Amino acid sequence: MATRPLPGYATDLDFYDALSRRDERAYHNLYATVFPSFQRWVLSNNGSEMDAEDAFQKGLMNFLLNIEIGKYQLQSGARITTVAFEYCKRVWLTELKSARFRYRGNMPDHLDLADTVDVEKDLERMDVVYAVQQSMHQLKEVCRNLLEWFYVDELPLREIAERLDMKEESVKSKRYQCAEKLKAYYRQTTNQKRI
Repeated sequence: MATRPLPGYATDLDFYDALSRRDERAYHNLYATVFPSFQRWVLSNNGSEMDAEDAFQKGLMNFLLNIEIGKYQLQSGARITTVAFEYCKRVWLTELKSARFRYRGNMPDHLDLADTVDVEKDLERMDVVYAVQQSMHQLKEVCRNLLEWFYVDELPLREIAERLDMKEESVKSKRYQCAEKLKAYYRQTTNQKRI
């Protein structure tokens, strides 16, 4: 991972603050900085380029959501790029593990319930879930299904492509477009709530 400051940010705290404010430039910067090394890591750990992209998007989404709801706070000496890499790495390691046990119904070995005691965080999380649900309802059915199949049901793109009677590459592109629409609706929903 890079140890130099990211372009446009004097410190990791500046970068963290930009991510907290949903600064698009910070998102792009994080992607450009972390993805190449993550992709190399996935390729050297039994994955393909598509696997790397999928795991990266899931991990990054989880990381950014945790920043947003306050579950992740920047620690002294921590590097944002390293933490983001670790989130994505966990997603791929989970994928590898689940590939060995491909039948449905397995419970994870460990559930992180530490934060459920904090009522304030629970309420914030409920607000986020509500905003995401509201945003999902604004999407067209094909986008809603695609995102749910991919992120909730964790279906492979190949299977989603078959369900939608599309090519896998087209589904990949459509998933990106749908995710961008969902982000835009989410921003609208959360901005309206603040007014």
